[in-house]
Amino acid sequence: RQTCEAGESERSQALTLLAASVAHEVGNPLNALHIHLQLMERELKKLRTAAAEAEGPPRPGGRRGRSALPRLLAETDEISQKLDKYLDVAKGEIARLDYIVTQFLQAIRPSPPQKRMSNLNHMVERTLALLRPEIENRGQTVELRLAAALPHAPLDPVQIQQALLNLVKNAMQAMTKGGVLTVETGSAREGVWVSIADTGSGIPPEQASQIFQPYYTTKRKGSGLGLMIVQRIVRDHGGLIKLDSHLGRGTIFRVWLPLHEPQPRLLEAHAHD
Repeated sequence: RQTCEAGESERSQALTLLAASVAHEVGNPLNALHIHLQLMERELKKLRTAAAEAEGPPRPGGRRGRSALPRLLAETDEISQKLDKYLDVAKGEIARLDYIVTQFLQAIRPSPPQKRMSNLNHMVERTLALLRPEIENRGQTVELRLAAALPHAPLDPVQIQQALLNLVKNAMQAMTKGGVLTVETGSAREGVWVSIADTGSGIPPEQASQIFQPYYTTKRKGSGLGLMIVQRIVRDHGGLIKLDSHLGRGTIFRVWLPLHEPQPRLLEAHAHD
């Protein structure tokens, strides 16, 4: 009975932590959306007021507020630019919400990999193409060193791309201003590998040992689930992930994935007398 109660208490604690993380993570972009929608509403009110003034009652001589037209056009242009900026922020926050929800669903509802013979280079290229606008916006540069004629491996393209997305985002966020993101692929020991390196401040040894634990994060806005998901995806593929970090110099994550599916062990048949 005590064991059962302890298990229930552990599950309850895990769910509480998950719920708190979800509330915190989702709350930030929702708050930003709320603020920017209010700003958009305010600008639209200004636009309607300016339009109403320009269409006011006829002035002496029969002119209908023509002198107000240049001012209206100037205000319309300024308001339009503000609305474009607010819409960009809102769209970015919606994308962030989608990413957060996807992360949590993958953490609590893992699915077995659907493997097919795939090229790791293609997944790296697709991931970087997806994140390129954000990388450039951060003033960061990418050094891409993809191995030529990389052999195909049994991979789930969706899951591996998700793992790469998390690792690249992690590297981007580790660099505050500018920085170089180096992504390299190769093959070795009956497998293919990818390494993702940043030029950030590095991870202290006491934190590096906890980096793959659920809910552990070194970032102010992190959920602590990204690297846990990466580790699970790599393990489900029969692969390995290693971390190499040096304070003041940056961090490298190395992922190795096997070229062949592991063969199931067969029990030896014994003759019966």
